[in-house]
Amino acid sequence: MSIRSLTRPLLIALAAAALLLAGLAAAQEAAPEPQATPEAASETPAPAEADASQPTALFIGARHLHSLVRWVVVLITLAAIAKLALGLARKAPYDALTGRLMLAFSAGISVQWLVGLATLIIYGVTFGFGFRHLWEHAAVMTVAVAISHLHNRWKGADAAVRYRSGLITVVIALALVVIGVALLPQGWRLAPT
Repeated sequence: MSIRSLTRPLLIALAAAALLLAGLAAAQEAAPEPQATPEAASETPAPAEADASQPTALFIGARHLHSLVRWVVVLITLAAIAKLALGLARKAPYDALTGRLMLAFSAGISVQWLVGLATLIIYGVTFGFGFRHLWEHAAVMTVAVAISHLHNRWKGADAAVRYRSGLITVVIALALVVIGVALLPQGWRLAPT
């Protein structure tokens, strides 16, 4: 299978992701919700032991860890896309480095999901669980994690199938991650504020 034959499905997938992203953005603009700020969260009742007006050190640490792991996953994802595309274009045998990159990709997204889940729980305990965008973000990221592990399904296939399927898996998971981050009010900041 050539790169040219992959172009159309990838363009369709990217167009569908862009349309979904535009639809989600339009839906959020049509039904505005209060910002997920500590000031807005302090208006809702919080547990007696937590001061809802100030984030806890645990929450700040979890949020910064979530941000740091995100950039590690981005670097692994870019390396995996490059290696898979080159392997597919060159019709190279599926080597151990590619297998390790795919394992690092799915493991990295899984670790990021676990850190995000811990951050969500800490945030919910501190400020409340009533923010819809956090649940939407968590749901989309859960699907991205599941898709990131699909490369294991083609372990016994020939190299071309493994490269193509791995590349499609990474691109779909990446599109879901972009959609999931776009659901958050702060989006892709370099570091949390």
